[in-house]
This record gives sequence, structure tokens and C-alpha cells, in this order.
Amino acid sequence: MSNLLQRIITAFIGVAGIIAAIAYSPYGFAIVFALLMLACLKEFYGLAKKDGKSPYEIWGLGLALALFSGLFAFYQFNLSAEYFWFLPALFAIAFIYPLQTIKTSHAINCLAISILGFVYIAFPFSLVNAIAYIEGAYAYPLVLGILFLQWATDTGAFFAGRSLGKRKLFEKVSPNKTWEGAMGGLALALVIAYCLHQLFAIISLYEWFGLALITAVFGILGDLVESLFKRTLAIKDSGRILPGHGGFLDRFDGLLLSLPFTTAYLHFIL
Repeated sequence: MSNLLQRIITAFIGVAGIIAAIAYSPYGFAIVFALLMLACLKEFYGLAKKDGKSPYEIWGLGLALALFSGLFAFYQFNLSAEYFWFLPALFAIAFIYPLQTIKTSHAINCLAISILGFVYIAFPFSLVNAIAYIEGAYAYPLVLGILFLQWATDTGAFFAGRSLGKRKLFEKVSPNKTWEGAMGGLALALVIAYCLHQLFAIISLYEWFGLALITAVFGILGDLVESLFKRTLAIKDSGRILPGHGGFLDRFDGLLLSLPFTTAYLHFIL
């Protein structure tokens, strides 16, 4: 089976499942994003292990789930804010881990990579709760909109880059990324933004265009950031669980950088 056909089949199944879960209920939304977050974080720690690091995986996954679950409960069940004071305590536990390690010379590196994984992946994924409940009650249009815009950016960049790509974007980081591909991704994102406005008039057309611009630009940069990590470790894909796509981190790396900016943008205009 060709790599392109594998990508199409995997994308169709994955996208259909994600859309169905998000549209079905807030619990489907929470489960999907929590699982995606944990899968990406686990892959990130896996990359670190291949480089000889020993990240505190259980701590990172546990704190990530606590943060995401806490924010979801805060919006869905009006959880009291006082419970969030447990998070700094859970975060501080990471500094206790190095005391039990034999290789004390690696303690700072292991601690740093553990915290980096949490900040890089768990924090942005948890922000999606602030988008889903931006109007007070759970509403999925903006969440789906951001996903569609990110997928459109990836798809447009892939096909435009393959057919028109000549000028390298950041060759030292990712030799296959081109300016033509980036422009193709942005163009398709703007087209999808227009379509989303016809389906969901929750924000104006120009605000959808603004969301598309932010998602595309920072999504492309997010892709490059992950490419930098993989290039440093001489690794092509973060995983092999998704046929034709690599790992979860390969597919959702754009969201990791774009979500903080889209969250700020949406809370500014709404």
C-alpha cells in the first residue's frame, strides 16, 4: 500500500472518530483530547529515552492528566478553584525524583526534559477546555474549527510542497519544508475558514480568517519545532502507531504551538 493511500485511510478513520466524539458530548471531547495529550507526551518522553535521558514519565503523565481533568471539571462541573492549589504541589514532586537516581550527573537533564514535556504538550492541550467552554457551556464548533484549520494547513502544505515546493523554509531544521508548501497550507486554511463561517456563524467571517491565519502560521512553526527535536535525535518519526503518518506527536505538533495563540485570540474577540 502506498504511503499516500495509508495517510488518507488513517486520516479518514482518525478524523471521523475525533469529530464524532467531540460532537457527541463534552465527555467524548474530554476523553479524546486527554488520550491525545497522553499519547503525545508519552511519545515525547520516548524520544528523550532514545537520546539516553530518563524522564520521569509517570510523574509527567500523571500531572498532565491532573491538569487537563481539573480544567475540564472546573468548566463542566463548576469545580472550586481551591482544588487547583494541589497542582503546584504535584509539580514540585518532580524535584524529589533526582534524589533516588544513581546517575546524579544526569539529574538536571532528566528533570529538565520531564518538565519540558509537560509544558510543551500538557499545557497547550489543556487550554482546549478554555475554548470549548468559552461561552459558559460546552460548545464544540470552535474546537472543531481549530482542528479543521490545522488539518487544512497540514494538507495544503503537503500537496503544495510536493507539487510546487522549491524554496526551503528552514532547511537546517526540516529540508522538506518549503515556502510554497507553507503558502499552500495557509491558502487552504483560509478556504476552510470561509466554509466554517457558513456552518458556524459563532464568529464573523473576518474573525474566522484571523483564526485561520494564527492557526496556520503557528501550526507550521509548531511542526518545525518538533522537526528540530527529531533532527537533534536523528529520528524521522516520533512513532509508528499511525500508518503513513508516524506518531501522534507528528500529527498534532502544530496544535502544540498554535493553541496558546488561538486561545488568547478567541478570548480577546469574544
